[in-house]
Amino acid sequence: MTDAVLDVRGLTRAFGGLTVVDDVSFAVPAGRALGVVGPNGAGKTTLLTLLDGGLTPGAGRVELAGRDVTRVSAARRCRLGIGRTYQTPRPFVGMTVFENVLVGAVHGAGLRTSQAHDAAGDALVRTGLADRANTPAGDLRLLDRKRLELARALACRPTLLLLDEIAGGLTDAELPELIGIVREVRDGGTAVIWIEHIVHALVSVVDEMLCLASGAVIALGDPADVLADARVREVYLGSSVEGL
Repeated sequence: MTDAVLDVRGLTRAFGGLTVVDDVSFAVPAGRALGVVGPNGAGKTTLLTLLDGGLTPGAGRVELAGRDVTRVSAARRCRLGIGRTYQTPRPFVGMTVFENVLVGAVHGAGLRTSQAHDAAGDALVRTGLADRANTPAGDLRLLDRKRLELARALACRPTLLLLDEIAGGLTDAELPELIGIVREVRDGGTAVIWIEHIVHALVSVVDEMLCLASGAVIALGDPADVLADARVREVYLGSSVEGL
């Protein structure tokens, strides 16, 4: 796919004798979102860590906007346009919300002075946290910590945003706000890859869905078709996935 922001071919990673990500291939263009589902232990988070540079694959290739970044460090990939959130929010609790997001702009995107402040301010507005800018991050409730995690990633000005269960732990009443933010990011032209166990949240945003089982892709395509696939339903039997 020539217009892909991210193009992944044959990505493979093993730990000892266990293959955790097994010959995974897909592509994501600008302004599109890919949902990633699968049972616990399927290799989903490892896949994101291979994409952001936290791990090096044993085989395969990762291209970002046509550039081979397979052996490029996580810090460099961030500068090139990959932003990420984590399952558990990781704020600097002794710093304010604004200072936390500024860290993303300065150390993630490599911005300086007014550019960094503008990027941080824009990320706070986009995530609805502008009125909490001077609040200590340690005082935030879970929803706002999730939004802070997202704001810090957005301050890196990513062309590709990786989301790892960002909706986890939220109530049904809190979900629409977060879903709306992710949808706006996608509609603004950023490519998104979103791992999530709350499937109805994914379906409301993503354009395609990929299901992993034992590290391998067992289904990839339209979300409705993937969720109706007999193999996908089989691997989810007995799981705690919401909305399948």
